Amino acid sequence: MVLKSTDINKFLESSLFKIIINHNGEILGMTKAFKSLVKENDLPKYISEIFDERLLVQIENILVHSSFQQITVQERVKGCLKDDCDKHVSCYIIYQPRSEKAIITIKMDEQTKTLSQLYESAFQTAKIPMALVNEWGFFVSLNEEFNKTFFDPTRGTSIHLKSFLENFHHDEEFCYTEYVVQAKNEGVAQRKLSYQKNGDIQYFNLLLEVDSATEMFILRVLDMTEQEHMLQLLAHSDQLSTTGEIAASIAHEVRNPMTTLHGFLQLLEHEVTGSAHKYVTVIQGEVKRMNEILNEMLALSKPRVDEVTVFSLTVLMEEVLLLLQPKALLDQINLFNENFITEPILIKANPNRVKQILVNLLKNAMEAMGPKGTLTVHVCEGEQQNVDILISDTGTGMSEEMMEKIFLPFVSGKAGGTGLGLPFVKKTVTEYGGSIAVSSEEGVGSVFKLTFPRVSVVGT
Repeated sequence: MVLKSTDINKFLESSLFKIIINHNGEILGMTKAFKSLVKENDLPKYISEIFDERLLVQIENILVHSSFQQITVQERVKGCLKDDCDKHVSCYIIYQPRSEKAIITIKMDEQTKTLSQLYESAFQTAKIPMALVNEWGFFVSLNEEFNKTFFDPTRGTSIHLKSFLENFHHDEEFCYTEYVVQAKNEGVAQRKLSYQKNGDIQYFNLLLEVDSATEMFILRVLDMTEQEHMLQLLAHSDQLSTTGEIAASIAHEVRNPMTTLHGFLQLLEHEVTGSAHKYVTVIQGEVKRMNEILNEMLALSKPRVDEVTVFSLTVLMEEVLLLLQPKALLDQINLFNENFITEPILIKANPNRVKQILVNLLKNAMEAMGPKGTLTVHVCEGEQQNVDILISDTGTGMSEEMMEKIFLPFVSGKAGGTGLGLPFVKKTVTEYGGSIAVSSEEGVGSVFKLTFPRVSVVGT
């Protein structure tokens, strides 16, 4: 390609330090950036006025040598500017023999320093943990996020990457040598490892990359904890779904012989006397309890066709409390209903199922308390057009471990409990767009919070 005047102008529009010269070293043009380095009223005409003798000789040799070439020549030389020996520069020379012109791009060491500072700033302020590791595997630099996440592994002495990785738990067989060799051969290697900090387990994807220019490693640590928890929840959900299907099929198969057994026990009840009658009564009670467990399992597993309607939550709550009032009196429990919302509270759901979950929660609260205990039902305005129902008791309370798994099937905190009541409650509330949460303190009591989307009066 022959450099025309338009080509020269294109190069001179650049913000870099560039000059255009002929084969004799005469300056034909320069960028505005380069003009800022010299006096505007005394612009140089030859390169001998710009570069010191050592650098000038190198450039002239390239020009002489390139004049005998038939192809474009690109060379790089280093030296200093004339009258400023402390200002080191790198010159990139592109010579085109057909036009007998050369473009010299001058890269100042100050530019390199500025870029280095920029890269260092980006490294230190990165939002992910990052570290630089030398070719021998020792940490040489850590960013702020790395120190914050893992504490400074270089406290007092240099730590090897292998020693640092030993702090992680490896789900699969991990080989440090293979990890590093893969990074060298393929440019990058990654491993998913877990790390325990303050009792919490975090999951990280450790990417080890090689910088070919410096032969150093760049370690990037990506936090995968949230994604890992989501995968665990999905796996647990699939497991529960499969378990539910199996449980439903078993329940259907068991219910038929249970019905037959219950019928014969009723007939046998009138035929026996004395101790035998007592034993039959005990068996009947256990058979009844088994039927209740089977019914709850079926209710949890099978899909329902709901009769969803808009109804008054206030009226339903009063019906539930009226239903449980005799039990509260019998157990000597103080029952309070606090509703400070004067306007109608309407929700859209199946009223029978909502009544069932309220009865379940209130009965659980009563059974967790002794005589003179207090059970309070508080209905109030929630956030974002929701209504909140707070059911609090002064019972025995729950540990943090129990609270974490209280909504899982077959987990119960009371003797003889099936562990299916609260999973049914959560499943029902979720189906109607609501949510349920619990807070508790051992020896103080528990508070269950139900939230339902509220339906406006106009919307009905």
